[in-house]
Amino acid sequence: MKRLLILSLAALLACTACHREEKVVKLDNSYRFLVNFNGKYGYCDPSGTTVILPQFDAASVFSEGLAVVQVNGKNGYIDVNGKTVIPPSFESAAPFLNGRAAVRKGSRYAYIGQSGKEITGYDFVSTFGYTEGLAPVIAQVKEGAKGGFIDLDGKFAVKPQFDDAANFSEGLAAVKVGKNHGYIDKTGKMVIPPQFYDAAMFRDGLAMVKINGKFGVVGYIDKTGKMVIPAQYSQGTNFNDGVAAVRRENSWILIDRTGKQIIDKTYPTPTLFSEGLAPVMVDKQVGYMDKTGKMVIKPQFESGSIFVDGYAPVRVNGKCGLINKEGKLVAEARFVWDQRAIDQYTHYNTHFRKDQ
Repeated sequence: MKRLLILSLAALLACTACHREEKVVKLDNSYRFLVNFNGKYGYCDPSGTTVILPQFDAASVFSEGLAVVQVNGKNGYIDVNGKTVIPPSFESAAPFLNGRAAVRKGSRYAYIGQSGKEITGYDFVSTFGYTEGLAPVIAQVKEGAKGGFIDLDGKFAVKPQFDDAANFSEGLAAVKVGKNHGYIDKTGKMVIPPQFYDAAMFRDGLAMVKINGKFGVVGYIDKTGKMVIPAQYSQGTNFNDGVAAVRRENSWILIDRTGKQIIDKTYPTPTLFSEGLAPVMVDKQVGYMDKTGKMVIKPQFESGSIFVDGYAPVRVNGKCGLINKEGKLVAEARFVWDQRAIDQYTHYNTHFRKDQ
């Protein structure tokens, strides 16, 4: 299943014998921005002050007060003060969502709680993060590798039966049956029959779907499966902040939930609105506009990403810093512009943060 902007994690086949009960607790969510300084990863606060020294070979954004860090090829978790909470012992590890994280040892995956205690055994072929209390997993069953959903205790809420499965969002999850995708509810009932070549998460009440095969077109459906924005675009993004970007011919336009173009302009690349603003390139420089198309922060940066909690990463003279909504550089541009880290930041905050 080709996923449209879906964060992959890991797994399936929950071993109830290995189950350990663990509560989801609220952890410190102080602002921490992932930075790359001369090849090592650390974290700064909104002022750009280094609060966790660059020392890790790889690292993730903070999610639910914890972040994945890699030390000597193994992955573990730290808190917002840089304290090791779960020692590095995993070959791979995913961010915490709903108080659970997927981790890998060898070729199989398990889920752990915030203390590092196993919630399931290492029985999964592939896993994804928890959203809305359920996680899609791929399990090896007698029919082959099949997708289902487990609850926070690691027990199957929807048995493995699909050819693939994706995260729940707004009460529905995309699943693959044969060559087509449809949507189920949390009981496993098929609410929207499999009929799409590909299907994305619901956002703002709508989900992007593709019809007519790999080289087909995309449109947007509501939760009844009705195509409310006709499939007529070659590409598109999920809705975020009430706006989606769609590609028409060789350029991109911005539409609202009715399919109406909100700004009478086209753009060479897609953009995402967050906190009312979107980065846009004008004459090879990035600025930020509002939903009327007014440039609120004048184009002056080499690159830029979305606003989260009032701050956005921008590139100045090849380096990464943070600006506020007035366009002021509040964190000096002194870190490596690490595109993979920026992409992770953008993806997490547009796909998963709002579910937490």
